Amino acid sequence: MELNARPTASLDTPVRSLKPRPSGITLWRPEIVLPDPLVVPECSRVTIAEPGQRPDAVRAQLDATRSLLSSLAEARQTLRGRAAAADAQRIGAGSERERVAAMIETYRVQTALEDVLHGTLRQMSALMGERGRR
Repeated sequence: MELNARPTASLDTPVRSLKPRPSGITLWRPEIVLPDPLVVPECSRVTIAEPGQRPDAVRAQLDATRSLLSSLAEARQTLRGRAAAADAQRIGAGSERERVAAMIETYRVQTALEDVLHGTLRQMSALMGERGRR
C-alpha cells in the first residue's frame, strides 16, 4: 500500500528548462593586455679601470681598514684597563660612597665603550660607502 506515490523523474534530464532570472548585475569582464617585449640594453661585460678595481685604490682601502681596526684594538685595551681599575675599586670599597664612585666609573667606561663602537661603526660605514656597498 503506497500512499502519495509520485512518479520519480530521472536526475539526468530536467523536466523543464532551467533559465536563471535576470539579476540586474553586470559582471566585469576585463580585457587581457600583454606588455610589450622587454628590450635589454647591451652593455659590456667588463668595465675597465673601475676605481675599486685599481690596485692603488684597493691598497688604500685596506690601509684605512687596518688603521680603523688597530685603533679599535687600542681602545679595547684602554677600556679593559679602566674596567679592571673600576672593578678593583668596587671590590676594595670600604664605604657606600666608594662603592657608588666605583659604579659611576663603571658606567663611564660603558659609555666610553659605546662611543668607541658607534664611532667605529660610522667610520666602517663610510669605508663601505666608498666601496659602493651599504
